[in-house]
Amino acid sequence: MRLPLPRRYLLAGALALATLPLLASTAIAQVEDMPRNETLVLTPWGDQPAQFANVENWHPYLTSVTHQRDVMQFTVNEMLFYTNLNTGELIPWQAESYEYAPDFMTATIKLRDGVEWSDGEKFTAEDVKFTLEAVRDAPPESRGAAAYNEWIKDVTINDPLNVTINFNKAAPRFIRDYLALGHENHHTILPKHIWEGQDFATFTNYDPDKGWPVGTGPYKLVLTTNQQEIFDRRDDWWGANAGFQDMPAPKRIILVPVSSDDAMGQLHIANQVDGGRQLLIGTFEAARAQNDKLQSWNTEGPNWGAPDGCDYSLVFNMMKEPWNDVNLRYAINYAIDRDALNDIGYEGSQKPVTYAFSGYMAGTWLGEGSPLQAVLDKYNLDDPSQDKVDEYMANGGYAKDGNGLWAKDGAPIRVTVRTPAFIQPILAPLTQQLKNAGFDAVQAPVDDTWLPDIQSGNFDTMVFVHCGSLSEPLETLQHYHSKFSRPLGETIPTPIAASRYSNPEYDAIIDRMDAVTADTSPDSGYMKDAAAALDIALRDLPQIDMLEEFHVVTFNNTYWTGWPSAEDPYVAPYTPWEAFNVVIHNLKPSGAE
Repeated sequence: MRLPLPRRYLLAGALALATLPLLASTAIAQVEDMPRNETLVLTPWGDQPAQFANVENWHPYLTSVTHQRDVMQFTVNEMLFYTNLNTGELIPWQAESYEYAPDFMTATIKLRDGVEWSDGEKFTAEDVKFTLEAVRDAPPESRGAAAYNEWIKDVTINDPLNVTINFNKAAPRFIRDYLALGHENHHTILPKHIWEGQDFATFTNYDPDKGWPVGTGPYKLVLTTNQQEIFDRRDDWWGANAGFQDMPAPKRIILVPVSSDDAMGQLHIANQVDGGRQLLIGTFEAARAQNDKLQSWNTEGPNWGAPDGCDYSLVFNMMKEPWNDVNLRYAINYAIDRDALNDIGYEGSQKPVTYAFSGYMAGTWLGEGSPLQAVLDKYNLDDPSQDKVDEYMANGGYAKDGNGLWAKDGAPIRVTVRTPAFIQPILAPLTQQLKNAGFDAVQAPVDDTWLPDIQSGNFDTMVFVHCGSLSEPLETLQHYHSKFSRPLGETIPTPIAASRYSNPEYDAIIDRMDAVTADTSPDSGYMKDAAAALDIALRDLPQIDMLEEFHVVTFNNTYWTGWPSAEDPYVAPYTPWEAFNVVIHNLKPSGAE
């Protein structure tokens, strides 16, 4: 069937995709039709507006522009390395290997010979040096600028295929975390011959007449509108020419916006998308009952999904009263029934936790005899108890008022429960649990103000994700280091470290861990420091970790097969992660037309 894809969407009136703006429908005529069984159709991850923004700004490092996370990472751009988080296996791509000096003050990267930019220029060490130093010197709104400034002294070119990063301090995990993780790092190398001399804060990286954006990936951008972004496969891709990889099977990749869980479910039922936005468990199960070509990570529920390296946590603004009172924070913890949150909010599809150590590292670090597990057991935070709520509130000087609400000096303590839209299922049950424990708890409206507020400190409490420990404890423990704290009103380096917690003793422990490699031995200095840091984090409780996040990542096998799964875990399955590029190269046409 050769019905043009955009007209298919015009037929889907029930999905709120029926009315495309004139700009989109006019521009569509410029793109040659492509059969559906040669076209991969995806949506961006998570909750998105009904239309794309920044359609003529393709800067991959601006935090206000999401194209690198939504689609560039598996079309136009590629990475030096990827990682299969299920196994820890490094997947070399633009580069072949890297090696640290014994003191971890330098790291040398060997680039792959034959890599080329889409305009035919060679990919060399000049590009790596330019990018790392440009991001290091970039304005703070640029992704990675703070971290690169902290770690990178400068970069030395040894020859066209060998480059050495010189660090300001020992950096044993810099390459992994920023250039190889394959997770939410999004730190691609830029073509020096295009970016040099441009204003890093304002350059849009978009000029169709010049073939911009230029990347090393096998796809080129051929259309960008508010309603869709289209990428066509390049026959001159370096990977095939160099014998590194076969051409990816999809000849075209189309990204379309979808603004709701229900709409995404309907698109899957109608075979109009192949993957992208996650589904809620109920939507997935209902859609799967109508379309047996749908799959998630696991073949059985209720835990259909894969861990995404994050958990849902209640973050306290430690620079505001009364949230800087540990008694109040502990009382709120014991008011929370994590099992009930999971059952009511997520139909049992998540995992109750008391700290943000993900499933990707749990088997290595939290097994029998683990000092970290001993600390988790010591605090036993997953033990809801009204008696403990009463005890800690009394210790904090609170008492019940005439309405049965916790108050101090006659004023009830109000707990405003705020969440982004993508964590909304937790909103009602968490609010009710706090009410049941005697708190004047109210639900905040779900809107788009949460991100600027969490970045500037304009909040009291916020339910957000705590992402980090994919490989080792430090990845999460570091987020309570004071280097992530800022005075109220100033933007923090990452919203994941939003509590603004500060503790010199804790900083010293993290600094020691930063300078050495991870070591799972119970008697190692690293493990002792990890256990000590975890003990402080749980003792002071700047945030309450509640549920590990398992998204029901959904793929449609009608037109494409070869998706990652628990049975074939060649990479983690998340479309916004860098390693989804590996998935694109594993897809095969199903034979459907």
